[in-house]
Amino acid sequence: MPRASKRVRVTFIASAVSVLLLTAACDGSTGTSSAVAGGNASSPTGTPAGNQVENGVTDYLAYVGGTAGASDQSKQPITLGWVNVEGTANGAPEATAGAEAAVNYVNSQLGGIDGHPLKLEVCKIAAAEEEGQRCGQQMANDSSVVGVGFGNVFVGDQSFNSVLAGRKPVVVGVATGPSVPGAANTSILFGDLSHVLGPFATYGRDVVKAKSVAIIHTNTPPDKVAAEAAATAFAAVGVKVKSVGFDPQATDLLGPVTAAGGQSADLVVALSAGQGCVGIAKALQQLGSTKPVASTPVCLSPDVAEGLGGDLPKWDYGIAQTLPTDAHAPDVAAYQKASSAAGLSNEDQGKVWAAVSWSEILAFAKAMNAVGSENLSPESLSAQLKKFQGPVVMGAPTVSCGKYPDAPAVCNDQIRFYRYEGKGSFVPTTGWLRPPA
Repeated sequence: MPRASKRVRVTFIASAVSVLLLTAACDGSTGTSSAVAGGNASSPTGTPAGNQVENGVTDYLAYVGGTAGASDQSKQPITLGWVNVEGTANGAPEATAGAEAAVNYVNSQLGGIDGHPLKLEVCKIAAAEEEGQRCGQQMANDSSVVGVGFGNVFVGDQSFNSVLAGRKPVVVGVATGPSVPGAANTSILFGDLSHVLGPFATYGRDVVKAKSVAIIHTNTPPDKVAAEAAATAFAAVGVKVKSVGFDPQATDLLGPVTAAGGQSADLVVALSAGQGCVGIAKALQQLGSTKPVASTPVCLSPDVAEGLGGDLPKWDYGIAQTLPTDAHAPDVAAYQKASSAAGLSNEDQGKVWAAVSWSEILAFAKAMNAVGSENLSPESLSAQLKKFQGPVVMGAPTVSCGKYPDAPAVCNDQIRFYRYEGKGSFVPTTGWLRPPA
């Protein structure tokens, strides 16, 4: 695969769950064919031939249909609910920080919502499923709340959804809770685990030209779902698949990697986290494999780098969002400038959950302005959101909510790919890829 001249410098992504949806990988040491077209002709300089990607959303005022300047503080606020898991190991406080910064930006630069200030009502879940019930009751019982945004809600989602029961629209960036893809009156802008694994097969078939694939996965519920989705997609395009799971506590993974055919398959798909990523990388090294590797970005974490001697695996990572630290990308440059002005810290700015939340709030603002403050209600907002076809800020240029009957809340099944070249350097290698036709 030809390499782009552009180099993207990024920090390690600390939130394993968020990155799980946002990446796939192929080893940088092996050359492959030219990559697949994935966008229009307005690609950033340095993107490989045939891999044009659009500039994305850069004019927020036009995007939300707002009015330049500040909102009118004398007008009644329009309240948006916000639910996020914080205060636990895998919580993402940066998601709330990103949402609050976006609200600040809407109110200070985009005229609020039809002149009214936008207000965020936050409910935090610490660690227990029943806390979702409390948040659901809070949002359902507050008549001023017209809609609800989700941060990283990987626990409490079932009890929340059982209480809210579709009475108010919910917009989600990335679905990490198991009940979210099937939730009523819900829109998942960046997709869920099952439906963003399909493009792995597109990548394998059209970029790597693979005839066989070895899938190695942790025997945990999320990674089993991911492995099954990937295996199904590969089999559908005629690629021979062998999938092998391993115990989450295992450290020596030479056996599972060998059993899956990691030493001979045209493409290796690694679906794990933390030490599982380390074990797979070490096993492939022991086998002397130079085959491409596709992996979820859960492997982009400090513990993986530490386990491998100080750096991450040199794989390609596919992401359902433009990399939020790629300042060369016009849409990311716009995000960095605007979110800094709105008070988001540099540290949070580069984290996936902050950027995802920023996109959610702007999508809400776009829909609210389209309805108009005089007609705004949970019902009218729901109807407007059902019409939403994109683009998503720093996301796919088009989305289709309700495309999948088994997951009606899922709006996106597209990802892009970046190659990791070591020492924090990423190179974009494809445009937006869909599951294979």
